[in-house]
Amino acid sequence: MPDAAAPKDPALDQSMPEVPLLVEEKSPLRPSLLDFNPTRRRMENLDSLRILAMLVIVLTHVTQPYLDRLSDDPRPYSLLYQAIFSINVAGRFGVPCFMMISFFIYWHQLYDKRRSWGELLQRRFKRLIPAFLCWSFFYFALHKFLETRGLNVDPGPLGHDHLNWKDPAVWKEILLLGHAHDHLYYLPVILCSLLLIPLLAQLWNRPVLAWLWISATLVAWTIVAYGSAFLPETTRAGRAVDHAMWVWRNVLALPLLIFPLLGMMSAGQRRWRNFIAHTPTAYWVGLLIAGLALHIIETLILLDRGTTANAWPQALAGLKVGRFVTALAIFVLILRHPLMKDRFPKVSHHAFGLHFMHPAVIIGLTILETKLLNPSITQWEAWVIPMLALNFALTFVITFSLCLLIGRFKRLEFLVV
Repeated sequence: MPDAAAPKDPALDQSMPEVPLLVEEKSPLRPSLLDFNPTRRRMENLDSLRILAMLVIVLTHVTQPYLDRLSDDPRPYSLLYQAIFSINVAGRFGVPCFMMISFFIYWHQLYDKRRSWGELLQRRFKRLIPAFLCWSFFYFALHKFLETRGLNVDPGPLGHDHLNWKDPAVWKEILLLGHAHDHLYYLPVILCSLLLIPLLAQLWNRPVLAWLWISATLVAWTIVAYGSAFLPETTRAGRAVDHAMWVWRNVLALPLLIFPLLGMMSAGQRRWRNFIAHTPTAYWVGLLIAGLALHIIETLILLDRGTTANAWPQALAGLKVGRFVTALAIFVLILRHPLMKDRFPKVSHHAFGLHFMHPAVIIGLTILETKLLNPSITQWEAWVIPMLALNFALTFVITFSLCLLIGRFKRLEFLVV
């Protein structure tokens, strides 16, 4: 006879009812992700979300050079600039979605597949650390090569003055913070979040504690974002915000931990999964629209009118509530949907390589356009949209082709898969 006092396994009894609106409007041919274990077969919905997230990440990075060139122009900004700025920030749900996908799967590996935390760390670190080191060395070497030839149009976080490979501080920035190029911060964040799984384990199955953590993080985001944009560093409040920003830049996993937490909650927290399953689709679609609008308003109307030097970068790439709401709504809509066929399996298979290789292609295209067309291309308003569309298409095609080529070599496959 089973012991009635034995603690209940959190992985048991996880099956959720079908989403009511889907049942009423269209009978699903396949089960939703809420009724499925991703450790038993590949999840086509999550692959589709990876492709969407990858495309918007490429879009934000393709439009970045245009925004950087005009960031110091006096107001009022042109309608074209504002439109491209809005597209750039609206697409910044990609990285949060990648994090939620990863930790949704990690929850199932820990609790359904019954792997220990140590086993999960060993498996993930064995793959992620070599990839992180190789991409970091690649981008440092790329910037060093371009800098000596006066071609380094986008030097990344290290800037033009911190490319001395003999300086230990440079390697601290590269190896601890992922600063060989802007997008590489993602891998240290994932590695640190994996190390923080004992904390996530205390949060995901305690709804009150989990939402207190999420709410406190969102409040902190707002204080830091607006404080760094409007409070001068000479004031006491400005210095406090500056210290908080320094901590976040050096321990970025903490302010971003809400996305791994939500991924694990969506996999295993029964109360949250019931809420996802029983709310109408219109609720999440409305939340998505509201999140996109809020993110654009925060960025283009509020933060971009800040009075400090941090205002513009904080408006463009900072952590904001609108970004959180947008990413959460998209992730939940995919989770609720019946399983669907991944029509681009090769693309989702190489999402990792696409993410880490595409900035190098964008740098190459930017240099080429500067040489052929000179920087005044930003003033040819009629050419901006066609050029950005061409850059987007070329970036994706070139990067994907390189991923396919590298993926053919088993010893290099860890770089792209």
